[in-house]
Amino acid sequence: MHLNAYLMAAATAFQSALFEASPGNEDNTLVISSPFDTSSIASTIDFCAETSFEHVIPTTYSQAEEQKPKTKAFVVWHGLGDNYESNGINNTIRIIKNVIPDAFVHSVYLHPDPKKDERFSVLGFANSQVDAVCEQLSNITELQNGFSAIGFSQGGLFLRAIVERCPNVTMNTLVTFGLPHMGALELPLCPNSNDWICKRRNAFLKRQVWNALVQKTVVPAQYFRDPAQYDKYLEYSQFLADLNNERRENVSAIARDRFLSLEKLVLIKFSEDTTLVPKESAFFEELDPVSGTIIPFDKTRFYTNDLVGLQLLHKKNKIDFYTVSDVHMRFLKEFLRQIVETYFA
Repeated sequence: MHLNAYLMAAATAFQSALFEASPGNEDNTLVISSPFDTSSIASTIDFCAETSFEHVIPTTYSQAEEQKPKTKAFVVWHGLGDNYESNGINNTIRIIKNVIPDAFVHSVYLHPDPKKDERFSVLGFANSQVDAVCEQLSNITELQNGFSAIGFSQGGLFLRAIVERCPNVTMNTLVTFGLPHMGALELPLCPNSNDWICKRRNAFLKRQVWNALVQKTVVPAQYFRDPAQYDKYLEYSQFLADLNNERRENVSAIARDRFLSLEKLVLIKFSEDTTLVPKESAFFEELDPVSGTIIPFDKTRFYTNDLVGLQLLHKKNKIDFYTVSDVHMRFLKEFLRQIVETYFA
């Protein structure tokens, strides 16, 4: 079989495997998609009483300045393997509207058919998807005076792309839940850890991650970032390297200026996360390829070179950090409500 044909077959099988299992929805549970999940592509957010969180305030800076009057228009973008009208997304919208009864909430879709929307979250070209959503948001009257947004997994990454690239919309606050701002070292894990066929398929896709077809077809591959292969990442990455302004020859001052227009960036990490590798990517932190340790937020090259304005946004006290003391995408229902009340109400 020709390599490209085999790659397409592997990618399609990869997508099918992600949708094999999806947990049910209980009264106290939201089902929100996850970019990397050990059990199912739709990870369960279980609002258990023992779950806790910590609001991390940068020690070198004071708390954020008073914000402008808050918008009542909101956008939610689902993650990998999810769709725009899933139970988890609908429950998220319900929480927003419970706090802000007259809120307008738009759930981003890549296709009006939920099943096709799921498929396009796994297979597709991220740049084209961001362009399509930019047009989608630009044509919604209720969003024309600005909006705030919540992004789950890769949906949050794409919302950051909207901030940087979409000239006709204004995003005020961006809240991101456990997503790979600095990329991911692993593709989504197999739902069944004993499924050797799935493991071999994923291993093949990972070996071919820099292949042009994979980079334009398999969505998670487009934010794959291995510091040990940084040169290859800069050469072949079709999405994240440009989003992060990491290519010196293609630095976008416009993207940086637009990122700096955010009034607030809220970063949420899960301390027991074993599905996003490394979990610290949610805080714009990355793995040191030599020592194997995590480089702190304000010590990375991305921060010190201020490639998209992260350092300046930080010094303006416009970034808040939350660490949820639990596994990936599991937190108290009250936590989401508190986020909405704090940043949206």
